[in-house]
Amino acid sequence: MEWFTLALFASTLWAVAILVDKFVLTHHIKDAFSYQIFLTVTLIPAVLVLFIFSSFRNSPLVYLTILVSGMILGVAFVLYNKALLIEEVSRVTPLFYLSPLFVLLFASLFLAESLSMKEYLGIGLMVFSAISVSLRRTEHKSKSKSISLSLSPALFMILLLDLILAGKDIIAKFFFSYVDFWSYLFWFILGEIVGRPLLLLLPGIRRKFVADMKSLSSRICLLCFINSSIVCMGFVLYFSAVSLTYVSLVSTMLSTQPFLVFLVATVLAVFYPESLNERIERKGVIIKLIAVVMIIIGSYLIVS
Repeated sequence: MEWFTLALFASTLWAVAILVDKFVLTHHIKDAFSYQIFLTVTLIPAVLVLFIFSSFRNSPLVYLTILVSGMILGVAFVLYNKALLIEEVSRVTPLFYLSPLFVLLFASLFLAESLSMKEYLGIGLMVFSAISVSLRRTEHKSKSKSISLSLSPALFMILLLDLILAGKDIIAKFFFSYVDFWSYLFWFILGEIVGRPLLLLLPGIRRKFVADMKSLSSRICLLCFINSSIVCMGFVLYFSAVSLTYVSLVSTMLSTQPFLVFLVATVLAVFYPESLNERIERKGVIIKLIAVVMIIIGSYLIVS
C-alpha cells in the first residue's frame, strides 16, 4: 500500500523532530512561545521551494481558508511545546494519538467515511492507552505520605491540539478535491509562517523572545533549520498519503510514532541522561511499553 508507506515514513520523520524539539526546549530555548516564533524563520526555505511547484488557479477564498488553517495550527503548537516543557517526551507523544478518534468522528460526519466495529475497538484501545500513559504517581506532602494518581497537565493541552490537528486533516482531505497537492502545502505552511509572528504583539512574549535569541548559538540555529526541513518533509509524505485514501486510515498510522519516540528516548536516557530529562524507572517503562503495545494493536485493527 503506497499510502501506508508514505504515512509510516512521515511518522518516523516526526518522531525524530519531536526528540529534537525536546532537546532544544530542555537546554536552549526554554520558552514555548520563543521557540515557535523562531521556527517561523526556519520554515522560509521550505515555503520558497513549495512556491515553485504551486499553481494559483483557484478562488482566493479557497487559498485564504487554507492559509487560516495553517495560521491556527502554527500558533496552537505552542501547546505542544508547553507540554514538552512540563512532561516527559514519551508521555506527551502518545497523547497525540487521541487525534485519530476525532479524525474518525469528523470524517464520518463531514466526509461520509464509514466505520466498522473493528475500527471502534481499535479506537478504544488507542484512547485508553493515551489516557493511561498520561497518569502519574504523586506524593502528598504529609506524614502519611499517601500516593494517588493525577492527570498530567499536558493531557489537557494536547487534547485541544488533537482537536485542531483533526480539523486540519479533515480540511486537507476536503480541499484536495479542489486544490492540487503542492498548492495546498504552500498555503498551509505559509499560514504557519504568517501566524506565529503575531505572538510578538504581546509585550511579554516579545521581550522574552529577544532575550532568548541573543543567547542562541549558530549550532542550535542550524539544528532547528534541519529539524524544520524534516517536519516539512513529513508534511509532504503525510498529505500525499491523505490524498490517496481515507483520512481516517492515514491518521491512525501515526500511532507507530510513540514506539519510535519511546525507543530512541530510552536509549538516550541510558547513554545521555541529561539530553532529554527522560526518567527510566521500571514501573514507568512498563506502563509506557504496555501503552505503546495497545496503540500498535489499536492501529492495526483500524487499518487492517
